[in-house]
Amino acid sequence: MLKYGKADYMLTLLKNSWSDFKESYLQYITFEFIYSLLASILFAPFLSYMFNRMLTVIDDGSLLNNEVFSLGLSISGIMGTLFVSFFAVAFLFVEFGVLIILAEKSYFNQSVYISEAFLTAVKKLPRLLGFGFIPLVFLLLLFIPFIDASTLPPLFDVNITIFLTDLLYDSLIAKLVYLSLFVGMGYLFVRWIFALHYIFIEDKSIWQSLRSSWNCTRKNKIRVVWYLLLVNIFIFLAGFVLMNAISELATIIDSKAIGDFIGNYLLTFASYFTMLMSLIFIPVNMLVLTRLFYQFQERKGIPIKDKLTLGKSNYFLQLEKKIGRFLSRRKSFFITTTVVVLSLLFAINYVVNDSLVYLKWDVEIASHRGDLKHAPENSMSSIRSAIRKGVDAVEVDVAMTKDGVIVLSHDLDLKRVAGVSDKISDLTFEEIKQIDIGRLYGEEFIGERIPTLDEVLKVMKENDTKLIIDLKSAEPGRGFAEKIVELVEKNDSDHLAYVQSFSYELLQDIRKRNETIKIGQILFLSAGNLSKLDVDFYTIRESMLTERFIERAKKQNREVWVWTVNIKRNMKEVLKYDIDGIITDYPERAQRVLEIGLEGQRRN
Repeated sequence: MLKYGKADYMLTLLKNSWSDFKESYLQYITFEFIYSLLASILFAPFLSYMFNRMLTVIDDGSLLNNEVFSLGLSISGIMGTLFVSFFAVAFLFVEFGVLIILAEKSYFNQSVYISEAFLTAVKKLPRLLGFGFIPLVFLLLLFIPFIDASTLPPLFDVNITIFLTDLLYDSLIAKLVYLSLFVGMGYLFVRWIFALHYIFIEDKSIWQSLRSSWNCTRKNKIRVVWYLLLVNIFIFLAGFVLMNAISELATIIDSKAIGDFIGNYLLTFASYFTMLMSLIFIPVNMLVLTRLFYQFQERKGIPIKDKLTLGKSNYFLQLEKKIGRFLSRRKSFFITTTVVVLSLLFAINYVVNDSLVYLKWDVEIASHRGDLKHAPENSMSSIRSAIRKGVDAVEVDVAMTKDGVIVLSHDLDLKRVAGVSDKISDLTFEEIKQIDIGRLYGEEFIGERIPTLDEVLKVMKENDTKLIIDLKSAEPGRGFAEKIVELVEKNDSDHLAYVQSFSYELLQDIRKRNETIKIGQILFLSAGNLSKLDVDFYTIRESMLTERFIERAKKQNREVWVWTVNIKRNMKEVLKYDIDGIITDYPERAQRVLEIGLEGQRRN
C-alpha cells in the first residue's frame, strides 16, 4: 500500500510518468504521427464524404443555421448522425486504446510493438455495438478541445478563443448557464475518465467500465483534476519558455538578417513546435492517467497485475521489425532525409509566409447599421457618420412597407427604435415617414426619419463607399428581391452593393435578376457541403471562424466577412485569418487595431 505524503505522491507520479515517456517516446511520437497522417489523408475525407452523403439524403447536401437542428428532429437525421458518429468514435477509440496499451506495458516494464497495441485496440471495437455507445460518444466528445478537430465534420468547428472571450462579456445569466454546463460536463468527464482503461485493460463492457470509473473516482476527483492540471501546466510552460527563448533570439543575435529572420517568421517555428507538442500531449496525459489508475486500485487493496493480453499478427509483427531494423541500420540516412524534408517544408512555409505571416491587412471595415454608437441605427445620420470616419463599407438592414417601398430597419416592427409596435409590412411609406426614430436615442436626433434604400444608395454612390444590404424577412411573392435589384440598378451601384441574407431563397431571387450584384449567405451554424451554394461571400458569426472554414471558402473563391466583431481582443484574433472584412459596431476601434498592424508591418 502506498504511504507517500501528498507532495511526495505527486512528485513520484510525475517522475515515474516522465520516466515512462523517456523510455518509449519514439513509439508514442511514431504512432501519433502515422495515425494523424492517416487521419488527414484517409479518415477525414471518408468521414466528410459520409457526412455529406447523409445530408444529401436528408436535405440537399447542406444545412444552414437553424436547419442544422433538423438533424435531431427526424428519424433519418438521428440515424445518420449516429452512423457518422460511430466512425468518428471508432477512430478516436482505437487511438486512445493504443496509447493506453502502450502506457500499461510501460507501467509493467514490458516491451510491446505498436502493431500489437493496434490490433489489441481494434479487437475491442465490438464493444461499441450496443447502447453503451451513446455515453461513450459523449465522453469522447469531451476530448475534442484537446485533439485535432480537423479530422471531424465541420459541425465541430468553433473558434474557442473567441467563444471564451464572448462568454466573458455575456450577461450574468448566460455566464451562469455556461458555467453550470461546463461544471456538469467537467464533473462527468472526471468521473468517467478511467472508462477506457477498464475497457482495454480489464476487458469490461462500456456500461461496466463507466460504473467502475465512477466508483474509482468517488474519493479521488480532486486528485485527478489536480494532477492533470499540473501536468498540462508543466507542458504549457515548457512550450511557452521555449517559444519565448526563440523569440528573444531576435533581439540578442547581433546579425540583423538572422534576427529579422527569427522575428519575422516565428509563426513558422511555432507551427512546427505546435505540431510536435500535439504528438506528445495526449500520450503524456495517458501515461499519467494509467499510473493514477493503478495507484487508485492499489490504495483500495486491489492486487496489481498485468491482465492485458495482446493481439498478435505475425505479418504485421515481422513488418514492424523489418522497418525498425531498416531504420536502425540507416539511422544517419533517415535523420538526414528527415532534416532535408523538414527544411524543404520550412522553405516553402518561409516563401508562403511572406504574404501570410504578415498579413497585408487588406481587410475592409464595415460599420454595423451605420455608426449606431453615435447616431440612431439605420438612419441617414448614422450612415453619414460612418462615412466620415472613413469606413470601407456600411451595413444596413432593409424591409418592405405595405405599399412596396424598401426602407431601412433591422426589426420587423418599430417598437425598439421608435416605441411603435406596428409592423413595417402593415404600414405605408407615408405612415413610416411620420415616425421619429431619433427621439428615443437622444435630443440632438429628434426628428430623425427612416430613410429609404433609394436615398441611401445615392449617398453611397456619391462617396464611393460599399453598401452591405441585409435582407430581413419578407412575405413570399411580394417582389422584395425584385425591388432591391431595381434600386441598385437605378442608382448604377452594382459594383458597390453587397446583398446578404439568412434566406438562401431570397439570395437566389436576387441572382436570377442580376448576376453582377454580389450575394452572401449569413451563417451562425452550418453543416455539409457549402460549395453547392451559389453565393459570392459568406458573412459568418465570429465564433465560426476557423482555418478549415477559411481554406474551403478561398478554394471556392468566396469572400469571408465576420460579424459582429466588437471586442478588441476578438478583432486581433480574427485578423490572424485570411478574411476579407469585419462588420463591427465600433469602426474606429477596428481602424486603430488595423493601424497598429500596419505600423508593425512598416517597422519590419
